[in-house]
Amino acid sequence: MTINDWIEVGFLASWIICLVGVGVFSHIHFKNKRAERYRQDAVFAMEKWVGYYDKQAVENPEKAAGALNDAVKELQGKGYKINDQNVKDLEALREWAVTRLRFEQAKADVDNTVKPEPEIAENVPANEVVQPTEPETGEVNGK
Repeated sequence: MTINDWIEVGFLASWIICLVGVGVFSHIHFKNKRAERYRQDAVFAMEKWVGYYDKQAVENPEKAAGALNDAVKELQGKGYKINDQNVKDLEALREWAVTRLRFEQAKADVDNTVKPEPEIAENVPANEVVQPTEPETGEVNGK
């Protein structure tokens, strides 16, 4: 074999190595893309079902299990295979979604408990009714 033949064999080997590398990297890329799509779908499904069951008190273990079951069914409906480890991860995701929902409610100053209505005074004598005052003069309006 001449030097030219060795150079051609080297280029051929480099082409083969490049093709194998592209195949490996594309496999890794698409595998990561599938994992990212699963993560996004799981977060969306869990937030949706936790929000739905929150109206029915998600702190109740039966309601929390219902949110988990519905999220698993939705993910299975989208073609994902859910194993025991995925279920454990989804349980943790459910707790994260509940915590996030409670944080957002607290941030918006929303409380899930029923607040009592403020008491309204009725039949108050006229001399006990507080009248607004003028800020500059300190006089009572209308008098």
